[in-house]
Amino acid sequence: MGPTDVRLSFDECPINWEDMATVDQEGSGSDLKHDAIESGMNEKQDEKTHGHGNKHKGHSQQNCLKTVFVILGIIGGIAAVALIVLAILTSIATKAYDAEQSSRMVAMVFMAVLAAFTICTIIYGEVAIFKKHSRPVNVAAVVLLLLAIVQALIAGISVNVEPADEAKLLKSLTDSFKQSREENPRHVKMWAMTQSDLNCCGVYSPEDYRSSKLPYYFPPNVPISCCPTYDSSRSDLVQERDRELCKVKQSYYTDGCKDLVLMVFKETSSMVFSVSILLIVVEVLLIIIGAVLCRRETKQSTK
Repeated sequence: MGPTDVRLSFDECPINWEDMATVDQEGSGSDLKHDAIESGMNEKQDEKTHGHGNKHKGHSQQNCLKTVFVILGIIGGIAAVALIVLAILTSIATKAYDAEQSSRMVAMVFMAVLAAFTICTIIYGEVAIFKKHSRPVNVAAVVLLLLAIVQALIAGISVNVEPADEAKLLKSLTDSFKQSREENPRHVKMWAMTQSDLNCCGVYSPEDYRSSKLPYYFPPNVPISCCPTYDSSRSDLVQERDRELCKVKQSYYTDGCKDLVLMVFKETSSMVFSVSILLIVVEVLLIIIGAVLCRRETKQSTK
């Protein structure tokens, strides 16, 4: 190889280097462009995945709220049924023992009617929730709010037994016992049931049945309903035999009925008050959860 050949070889090298640099630059630009495209696609995929995740999370929360709404509706329905039963029993007892407390009896009947309306409203709201109808849920929430307010007012004013109510009850018991001693059929039957159910005798004690002409060393002339062996299904002859035996053995009840009847009134009133408070709390929770569900349904429908 001569000098001329060497020079030609060196002259060709820069041309190849420049070509290689140009190719490298083109390759680098292509790689950057490809990386940018892949990065954009990955970002879009991440956004899509994130959106699906939020949507799935929103559906889970929605289903959870609906489940809580259903459970609260069931609890509210049970509480409303219990309130209806207690209010009716209390109103019947009030009418039987204390006819003067007509306002209390009316309040109990009104509580039972409101509880029935509450059951209907809860069912109406739950059906609307599952049908995804916002307007019926709003109507149910307003009705539940009004019911809760009225129930709270009645429970706070008319349910508790006050000292004045105790005095009226005692007077009514005394009058009823007097009519029972006079063989009034209605009051005889009522006192027979009371003494048998509460295991008591007389208003204050069995001595209420003692005749003024009967010497003290003889037992009072108590009825068979004051005895533990009382059974209304037995014949009158058997009942009279058991009554005489009960008097001789003095196995009749020794407690008067006044305190026991008053205690039953107080306990029943406390139960009505407690169930009313439970129902009001459930109604408030149903209103809140129903409002949240309606808001979510509205947002989803506008998207």
